[in-house]
Amino acid sequence: MSRRWYAALGTVCTLVAVAIATGVVLVFGSGSSTAAPTKAEYFSKVAAICRKYGPKLDKIPPPIDVSIPSELWTSAEKVLPILRAEADAVRRLAPPKELRAKLTRWIKLNDQSIAKLAATLPAAREKNFQAVQTNYVAFIIKGAKAQHLGKSIGFPRPPC
Repeated sequence: MSRRWYAALGTVCTLVAVAIATGVVLVFGSGSSTAAPTKAEYFSKVAAICRKYGPKLDKIPPPIDVSIPSELWTSAEKVLPILRAEADAVRRLAPPKELRAKLTRWIKLNDQSIAKLAATLPAAREKNFQAVQTNYVAFIIKGAKAQHLGKSIGFPRPPC
């Protein structure tokens, strides 16, 4: 086979590759594979996440006496994985452009709240009453701030 044939084959392959790449960009968009959802679409997905994790959280009784570290430990140990999974599920959603700044703040507050609850576990095991109370109160305060911001964003129900 001649060099012309190889050159022609190379040219055809290049044109096919460019055509496929152009088609992929046109079909899937540039920069992201999906357009940002509308607020209604986003909140519908958030509501579905809340329906999944809310009943699991509702089954776990809150501590009866927060001055008893074992009460907090028992409750926090059960609640933490659910709160983390719920937060991760919401974080994975593509947000509407107009909500991104508020959602970034909400995620930060929510993560801080969950981290404070997580910090009660080692403190409770060590029977460090001051650390237990400090972290639990910070969990409540950060959680309330996250809920307030979530409500202003339009989340369907706490703890979302």
